[in-house]
Amino acid sequence: MSSIVLHQGGLLVADGLLGANALATLRDHVAQSDYRGVHGQKWDRVWRLWDGNPQRGPSVYYDPDGRFDWKGPAYPTGTVVDQLIDAVRTLSALHPDVAGAECVDWAGIYLCPWLYPVGSALSLHQDAAKYTGSFAFFLHARWRLHWGGELFVYPPASPAGLAASPALGNDLPWISDDGPDEAMISDVALAIAPNPNRLVLLGEDRPHRVARVDQNAGAHVRVSIAGFFLRAP
Repeated sequence: MSSIVLHQGGLLVADGLLGANALATLRDHVAQSDYRGVHGQKWDRVWRLWDGNPQRGPSVYYDPDGRFDWKGPAYPTGTVVDQLIDAVRTLSALHPDVAGAECVDWAGIYLCPWLYPVGSALSLHQDAAKYTGSFAFFLHARWRLHWGGELFVYPPASPAGLAASPALGNDLPWISDDGPDEAMISDVALAIAPNPNRLVLLGEDRPHRVARVDQNAGAHVRVSIAGFFLRAP
């Protein structure tokens, strides 16, 4: 049974989500998956050009009513991924204040595994309006404090902050870090360590980023499964 270690508006952190056997099986499943660079098909601008080279695995959908145009693997897959989806749905149902309620706010889930080697990161962003929220589940066998890779979660953005901030550049954020978006973000954030078997649920209004994986991590890769709660089309 998972334990809630943090719960506030638009954010929930739960430890011990899966049992030992399911966790080991899922870790092996993810390790055996195929991966491609995040920009392998086209430039995905959520990852800036200075974010290194995270690797993305195959996607899976939970789409019980067949509302989404998806041709790939879907729940039930007959694999241990189904257990993770069930656990995410259960936790979401217990805490609908974070990312909404199934069949009310969201109609499906989309998820895939990610590998973040040394030097990789994910820049500050807020998820698209087609999602009611998102989640990240950490799968590496161990992680140490000085290895980086923390998930930084910020309070909801405030457009009014632009008026009170020093002048910033006007470049698009994926071209230059000197853009106006940071003025809307609080300079106080929560840093969530990517501890193994930890699930983080995020609401739609919480900007976030993944800190760069430090050289101290060496050959240790930050392994996660990230997903989104999909609004009905």
